[in-house]
Amino acid sequence: MKDIVNNFCVKTFGSSNLVTEIGKVTKVASRTIHVDWGMKTWVYQNKDFKWIPLTKEEVEKKYPKSKFTEDSLKRALAFGLEIKGTERLT
Repeated sequence: MKDIVNNFCVKTFGSSNLVTEIGKVTKVASRTIHVDWGMKTWVYQNKDFKWIPLTKEEVEKKYPKSKFTEDSLKRALAFGLEIKGTERLT
């Protein structure tokens, strides 16, 4: 489990998978996982941790700019993620 430190967790909304929050795993202990969500660091028991931590490259590949809310995009950019937009067909 220690290999997930510094990986990202993404909270999404609805079937469109709109990214509402992005956090970073800061610490893994024997029974808990600590995730920094920006305003607060949450401590989850291992059984209550429901995210699949993603590397920087996986987040950049999986979520285009159009999938982020304004606040979550600012947070992603603060983490140094390079979120690219996708061109839409009209």
